[in-house]
Amino acid sequence: MHINNHMSIFNWASVYLMVAGLGDSRLHGGMTGKVLKRGKGRPAANGDLAVDEQLCMEVALDTFAEFGFEGTSVREISRRLGISHSLLNAKYGSKQALWALAFDFGMERLHARMAAFDTVGEAGHDLPGQLRQVSLNFLLGLVDSPAIFKIMNAEGGHSSERLEYIVRKFFHQRTWAFTTLLKKGQKEGVFRKVNPVLPFTLLAHGAGALLALQPLIETVDPRLTATDREVRRSLETVVDIIVSGLMQDA
Repeated sequence: MHINNHMSIFNWASVYLMVAGLGDSRLHGGMTGKVLKRGKGRPAANGDLAVDEQLCMEVALDTFAEFGFEGTSVREISRRLGISHSLLNAKYGSKQALWALAFDFGMERLHARMAAFDTVGEAGHDLPGQLRQVSLNFLLGLVDSPAIFKIMNAEGGHSSERLEYIVRKFFHQRTWAFTTLLKKGQKEGVFRKVNPVLPFTLLAHGAGALLALQPLIETVDPRLTATDREVRRSLETVVDIIVSGLMQDA
């Protein structure tokens, strides 16, 4: 299987309510532990060395995902970027501020991949088909952007200002296509009236296990994730089982 990063399964069901979407996805990603090459000499400690904002956010996101907030230092992030840590401190002010910006970046990137299905009402009336597609795209998003979910899993295990930030900014202030589609289908009698947390938990813990527990899956039956094509086929099968179970006449 060509997935370079692993992610832990969420252990907090409250965040499952809001997430899903649609868009093309890659089955590869991540840059864990990589140190970017720079020229010889001491890294600049001032504005003479411009920081590539997107690259900085990507490296910071991956580093926070790998070591957690407490285990990550601005010095380690700057080392991976090949720049002076004093430059990052001057630009972002604190590790907490850098964490928030990196998390924002990760969630915005994931949400952008799903934005094509935000206008659900214009996509026809095949609600089961739409729900299958947004569910599949959610899972492909996990493959493509595992760092954001590693962070969510780590922060979801205990109360903190960072957890409050995650919930407030991305679950209270956003509308996601999975919830919209499910509620629309429930109102029209297409889907069973169940709490959206339940099917999303099945989606993340069930189908998501194919991605989060890669070593286990490969040991039990490596055929399920042997290639990118098999990964997608496995995800499509589990999504179909979940959506079929939501149908009113199931």
